[in-house]
Amino acid sequence: MSSVFLGIVAVTVTGAVAAWTGYGDAGFAVFVFVMGAYFVVLCLHEFGHAYAAHRAGDTGVAARGYLDLNPLRYLNPVLSFLLPALYLAWGGLPLPGGAVLVDRTAARKRWQASLISASGPLANVVFAVLAMVAVALWAPTVPIDGNGSAVFGSHQEFWQGVTFFAFLQVAVALLNLIPVPGLDGYGIIEPYLKPETRRGLEPIRPYGILLVLLLLFFFQPVRDGFSHAIYSILSAFGQPYYGASQGQSLFMFWKSH
Repeated sequence: MSSVFLGIVAVTVTGAVAAWTGYGDAGFAVFVFVMGAYFVVLCLHEFGHAYAAHRAGDTGVAARGYLDLNPLRYLNPVLSFLLPALYLAWGGLPLPGGAVLVDRTAARKRWQASLISASGPLANVVFAVLAMVAVALWAPTVPIDGNGSAVFGSHQEFWQGVTFFAFLQVAVALLNLIPVPGLDGYGIIEPYLKPETRRGLEPIRPYGILLVLLLLFFFQPVRDGFSHAIYSILSAFGQPYYGASQGQSLFMFWKSH
């Protein structure tokens, strides 16, 4: 296991402990905690792709160093640095993430090729569910104006951070599962499409993620629909209505100074 990955885990735990105990600046502690946890799951997301490809017959995955959870192997200059920085400055959403190069043609079965794409978002789904269940069971909440609830009480900064982390993981999972070329959702269904359909959609692949993100930011019906889907899932898991926005406010600590 990569020492870099273990270092990120250590930083994440440090931020979580600081948020839990109230040590130092609460916003900075939540930022370290949530951003660290985001990158931990990013590594597991990309490792999921790589491991599924390895099991399906891609012998080059190990040689490319994708099986040791080293984030430096997964990072992409645009996907991992430029776009997340822009989204972070825009609204506290560090999306989308990393990238691994795998040989899906090595898969002997169509379901194996689909699993290669599905294994990444599965990590986001698992951590989203874990975070939402933890918040639903243990986060201190209070009703607000009869229209919802917020996180207030013991260790509230920590739980606000967990709620925001859950929001991010739900958003990342939904984003990745959109069936547009270049996203995992398309990779899941691609093996079952007709060859001529795949050839026709192939030119979109390099621009699929940018197209989706542009629609999310500048086309209100798409943005509203995406937001509604996220909050519907959060509500189904009993999340405090204002919890994610509380955590986001702490996360964007630079706006409060």
